[in-house]
Amino acid sequence: MTLRGLIGIGIISLIVMLAGGLAWQTGQAGKFRALDKAHRACVAAIGPKARPDARPETLCDPAVAGHWAVSARAVACDQALSARPENTYGVRASCSTPVKTLQASRDAARHDLQGALDDLKAERAGRAAAIARAAATATATAQRKARRESLDQTAPRDPDGRQHCDAQCLRDRTR
Repeated sequence: MTLRGLIGIGIISLIVMLAGGLAWQTGQAGKFRALDKAHRACVAAIGPKARPDARPETLCDPAVAGHWAVSARAVACDQALSARPENTYGVRASCSTPVKTLQASRDAARHDLQGALDDLKAERAGRAAAIARAAATATATAQRKARRESLDQTAPRDPDGRQHCDAQCLRDRTR
């Protein structure tokens, strides 16, 4: 083989390698374009301006979709907890088990506190009523005692100073 033949074979080999490399690069570029399109669709599905009907579970990598789902539940949980009045359905639907447990124990403590406050209010009302009854009893007893003493002073007396009550006097004393 001559030098010219070897150079021809070398040039042909070089052209074949360049064509193969170009074809491979074109295939890779198409693959990267498709991957870029898929990533852009994923970002659009999980971004702040995402449409409500976007499905990150189908558009994104499972790891990204999983993290997005956890983040979306956390945001929904925060919104449910910060709503006034508190959105208990939203908490049950979106919050994790530890948050639900903490909320349930907090609600139970609130209920116990309200029960204790109601018991205290009833006790105070009962005590006030007992004080009012005791005051009324003391007033009535004092009035009866004063009336009896008044009757004792006005009751007819014998010549030796002893009281002598007739029927009317006894009736007045028993009232």
